[in-house]
Amino acid sequence: MKIFSGKKFEVHVEKVSLPNGKERQLEYVKHRGSVVLVPLLEDKVIMIKQYRPVIGKWIYEFPAGTIDEGEDPETTAKRELIEETGYEAGSLTKLLSFYPSPGITNEVMHLYLASDLKYVGARPEEYEVIKVEPMEFKDLENLVINGSIEDGKTIIGVLYVKYKGVLNL
Repeated sequence: MKIFSGKKFEVHVEKVSLPNGKERQLEYVKHRGSVVLVPLLEDKVIMIKQYRPVIGKWIYEFPAGTIDEGEDPETTAKRELIEETGYEAGSLTKLLSFYPSPGITNEVMHLYLASDLKYVGARPEEYEVIKVEPMEFKDLENLVINGSIEDGKTIIGVLYVKYKGVLNL
């Protein structure tokens, strides 16, 4: 049963049967999915520092956003990159899809590498407070290791890019 419907997600409560034969009441967030981007500009990675009112502070993140109704993930990735950073990608490569929090939501995040960037001007949503900060990848790694990057999708992106050899580092 849907108990809340918002712009980006719905909240549901349902009774479900588990593989062990037991039943339980499940409360979860139904989500259209989202994208996260690793934007490469020459020898730097475009990061954003965004104020997140839910946690009441600024955090470093890769650009990301929710898939709009009727959009596919690649279209969302192109749109979000421009909105949040002002850069348009000449090339997008899908790297990975993952569940950021499968205990409470069905959301799937799609990680993309964005390259051949061209500046076209940022178009953030009215409620977004964002600073664009290009960084060396090694500095980004250090921010993850020392705990300065607290955003899960960004940590996953940094580790995936490093350990899959995406940037040949």
